[in-house]
Amino acid sequence: MRVNGIIAEYNPFHNGHRYQMEESRRLTGADYTVVVMSGDFVQRGAPALADKHARAEMALRCGADLVLELPTPWACAPAERFAQGGVAVLEAAGVVTHLAFGCECGDLEPLERIVACLDTPAYHAGLRRFLDGGMTFAAARQGAVRGLTDRETAECLSRP
Repeated sequence: MRVNGIIAEYNPFHNGHRYQMEESRRLTGADYTVVVMSGDFVQRGAPALADKHARAEMALRCGADLVLELPTPWACAPAERFAQGGVAVLEAAGVVTHLAFGCECGDLEPLERIVACLDTPAYHAGLRRFLDGGMTFAAARQGAVRGLTDRETAECLSRP
């Protein structure tokens, strides 16, 4: 049995989300899709446009087989913590075999290159140098990754 896991806000749910569910199911041959979705509050603590029950119903009507709530401390956190919380919920469910996610670059290779450098001492040193220079975290992260990879790879971090 193959089960896709998707971490989302669906604020609001739209056709791109439906497409993601359909396409991830097609690409992985998954039998089911489990979604971990933020509740009534989304990233940066903003209230969702529609309540969690309405958004969950939209997801279920459009292809999700199960919707689980991402606890508020993770739902309102920065992207990395949002993702960590979502993955933890999917892992705890014990049934997810594939993780599907949206990405502007559409290519897994640059993302794998980014992941390979994120836990290295060189990355952390570069990140610290850029942060100490007054850059925002996002810009500093992109600069540190660019120093370890290439411009095209680092550009992936400038898009959702």
